Amino acid sequence: MLKKRPIIWANWKLIMNSHEDEGVGLSRLIFFTSLFLFSFFFIKCSGKSIRYTYTNYKNLKVPDKMVNLRSDVISKFEINFGTNIKIIDDYLLVVDQRSDKLIKIIDLKKNKLIKVFGSRGQGPDEFIGIGQIIKDPQEKHSFWIYDVSTRKLKKFNIKSILRDNFYPEKIIVLHEKSGIPISLIIAFDNRIFASGAFLKNRIASYDMDGNYIRGIGKNPVRLKKNNERFATQHSLGFSGAMAIDNRTNDIFIATSLGSIVERYDKDGNLRSTYIGPEVFFPEYEIVKAGEYYTMAYNDKTRFGYIDIDYNKVLDKLFLLYSGEYQFNKKDIDGYFGNIIYVFDVNKEKIIEQIELDKRIFTMTFSDDGSSFFGLSEKGEILKYKYACIN
Repeated sequence: MLKKRPIIWANWKLIMNSHEDEGVGLSRLIFFTSLFLFSFFFIKCSGKSIRYTYTNYKNLKVPDKMVNLRSDVISKFEINFGTNIKIIDDYLLVVDQRSDKLIKIIDLKKNKLIKVFGSRGQGPDEFIGIGQIIKDPQEKHSFWIYDVSTRKLKKFNIKSILRDNFYPEKIIVLHEKSGIPISLIIAFDNRIFASGAFLKNRIASYDMDGNYIRGIGKNPVRLKKNNERFATQHSLGFSGAMAIDNRTNDIFIATSLGSIVERYDKDGNLRSTYIGPEVFFPEYEIVKAGEYYTMAYNDKTRFGYIDIDYNKVLDKLFLLYSGEYQFNKKDIDGYFGNIIYVFDVNKEKIIEQIELDKRIFTMTFSDDGSSFFGLSEKGEILKYKYACIN
């Protein structure tokens, strides 16, 4: 776990060469919504001002309804370096970046590890740096694994995997128009959306052959004329996890270094910019490392929405919130949080605040919304039972 450390990478090629040093080159930060893999220039922002191109501001408030949830620890097996989880059917898939096999499959009915697959390499059924597991929006038993290092999306079927067929059904290479796609979602209409590094827009969209379609949204920072050539390098400062409402194809981006959630409609228009309940914007600095520039936290760096998940049955958005500073006197790791805000996408407000007994950095909800899972600071797989308010 990286704790109390500034981010010092020599250059953006780190992710492309990460396979040379297994388990070290790809730090946990890649998978904490893949925030800081590349270099970019200094930005210092505070409050809503002309520095931002956001529109349709809506302030979020702390809800009246608050609940406390206690966890059950289900991991009775070794997780070396868990970085991402996803529920597919009755199984929990865990990315364990420092194991010989990178994907662990847990039978949730028995809380038992039943299968592992995915060696490290560049073969069809191998991976270098898994960023996330993504549910297929149309096929219940199918899922995708995105390898950030190779920009490859690989489609698998859970039933085939359980029969020891580990060969992907389809492989998509995201052809970059500009920038590096990092956090991905797949829409019901078979479009791929990505946020990431050095993007000209907030979101890059691709077809299912990996071809770039267009950019969506504007760079959120209004730059001075003499700094315009660094515009794409600001994309990481406001990046974060993404979710999609597949009923409407509305896209949500939760800023990891701020308390900001953007909502785009299916045509790429910024519908709303939700701010709060605490209002703060990304703060960081740039230091030089050889011939490159790299990012370092400063004493104002603060983590906001570190993960996001949408549940179709409940029609609710779940926002995992930290609020902690990178450098704090409480010795608390800002990458983790124990507060989940439940956001009603129709009423456009937070309707419930969930307080967890342990801090987690990623989460996944069951299809019916009755439970969710998270990875804790100690590497535990935690299960929480949940009953959403109406």
